Amino acid sequence: MYKNLKGVIFSIDGVIATGVESNAVINNSLIFELGRLINYLLTNGLQPVVMANRDWTIGNQRLEDFVSNLWGNFPWYIANRGDMPYKPSREAINYVLEKMGWDDNETIYLGNSIDDMRTAVNGGILLLNTTWYCKNISYGFEFDSPHDVARFIDIFCLRKHFWHYSINQKGLEYYSLGPYSTYKPEFAIYSEDAKNTVKFGAGHPDFWTKYLLSTIYFSGLHKRIDLVAPYPGHKQGSTFNVIEEPMVIFTKCFNKAYLRDLVIRHTQSTKSAFARSSGQQVDHLNQLNTIRLNQYPFNPRGAGDKPYKNCPVKKGKTVLIVDDICTKGYSLEAARIYIEQTGAKVISLSWLKTINTDYAQIQDFSKFNPFQVNRFLAVDSVTRHPYKKYVLDPFAPEEIDSRLSEYDNWQWPTGI
Repeated sequence: MYKNLKGVIFSIDGVIATGVESNAVINNSLIFELGRLINYLLTNGLQPVVMANRDWTIGNQRLEDFVSNLWGNFPWYIANRGDMPYKPSREAINYVLEKMGWDDNETIYLGNSIDDMRTAVNGGILLLNTTWYCKNISYGFEFDSPHDVARFIDIFCLRKHFWHYSINQKGLEYYSLGPYSTYKPEFAIYSEDAKNTVKFGAGHPDFWTKYLLSTIYFSGLHKRIDLVAPYPGHKQGSTFNVIEEPMVIFTKCFNKAYLRDLVIRHTQSTKSAFARSSGQQVDHLNQLNTIRLNQYPFNPRGAGDKPYKNCPVKKGKTVLIVDDICTKGYSLEAARIYIEQTGAKVISLSWLKTINTDYAQIQDFSKFNPFQVNRFLAVDSVTRHPYKKYVLDPFAPEEIDSRLSEYDNWQWPTGI
């Protein structure tokens, strides 16, 4: 079920102020910018709250009184004042969520410390790492100004449309953000940008990854997965590098794992666009016969650059497989068939889905070893899902287009 952002939790240290032993030191220009952020939140119907383990003072007065005189009153939850549990316990974040009437994915957390990171992870809340006083941690998406936080909230968190396309049939769960077409004027601008991002290292990678990850968060999809893996490019040994760094950050926020080398391209496949332009026919075998699974992928949560000692993909786990642009689903279906051989479940998604092209689902595939090179001669059973039947939200592409156009030149709204 989709959620809309309702509230923003502010830590104190490294967010509102800095200092030693709760004696606050503030930066006047930052306080002014934070005031604009608070005003922006309230203007958009979002509730700011402050969460801390103890009172802070500035000079001879409480920090709460000082900033309330500047920004007005809003809730402060301070553990040493009453019955609120201390950070970083899950009980602390649950206390605030219950008091405010929020679900976890209706909330984002602004923090700058190990305690903040642990609090967000324990509470299942997306962490925005505020580095404007200093950089203390390497977790969470980094923001170096309140302006950038406001832009993130406006562009990615106040959207009305999430998945454009969705198939949820027996044996298949697939999602996409929007339709792909470089010829249709209403889709062409953002489609070209997405293509340039994944194919040529241009475009707006930060926009696309945050658009995808915020959709995963507000749709609650992150709660249903254990592992995330990219689908590799068509060249031998390639991977989907554009999403690696933000996906690692995102998965760490929710105690998941990003398996960058789970799906291995052992042999170069025929590129679909080239095949179409040259009149060649490609099908599922082009993918099934050129990939395999890595039984011991790199462990992003281990010590150093080491592989898992035991295969992490197994019965009881759910893997989110991510691709860039899906045409007929050959790539995602190959990954799904391989991963399901381990007993794990699969959810598939792509940034975009080629318009007016049916998704071809593989059915009833025989048992095989997914960790070795395989050579299949045929795919016996395929179900085609008509494109138009599974358009979930026809207004999603218009929103992608408008948000992308605003992204580079976003400014504070007039009067804030």
